[in-house]
Amino acid sequence: MIAVRLSIVLVAALSLLAPAAAARTASVDGRSCVGLSPPVDGIVTVPFDPGPGYEGHWGIDYEGDHDGLVEAAAGGTVIFSGRVVDNPVVTIDHGGGLWTSYSYLGYITVLTGEDVERGTVIGTVGDDTGHGDVHLSVRIDGEYIDPLRVMGCQARAPSAGLRLIEVR
Repeated sequence: MIAVRLSIVLVAALSLLAPAAAARTASVDGRSCVGLSPPVDGIVTVPFDPGPGYEGHWGIDYEGDHDGLVEAAAGGTVIFSGRVVDNPVVTIDHGGGLWTSYSYLGYITVLTGEDVERGTVIGTVGDDTGHGDVHLSVRIDGEYIDPLRVMGCQARAPSAGLRLIEVR
């Protein structure tokens, strides 16, 4: 039942990122991006690996160039811009219960309450880990999910495959 709900929430969340406004879309090879965009150009160095309680890794880490730019994965409103245990963090609310958080930043370039678009520079890659990494976490309705499940461009919005029917 939880898997079905998560699938429905994922489809609903992704449909919110659909190209309703040019500011919230991107184009790659003529395809509309309805998923999240990577925050940096780099490979995933640490995968999503949650554990019990607060143990484990509740997002993914990207390799990035120290002082390189970190970009918003999609449009939304910055709901947190500050420090968590001396770690610069930005959290963006994309609507529909979808939040992204970016950690290990060197500098933050956005303020709480600011509206951002996909690709807006929100900070720089830090070196708190000893090398340039950016941690990306994704939450839907407060529950962490593997960011790679909602990452990337698709030929069309997932909602295009849905057919609404009247419920009686």
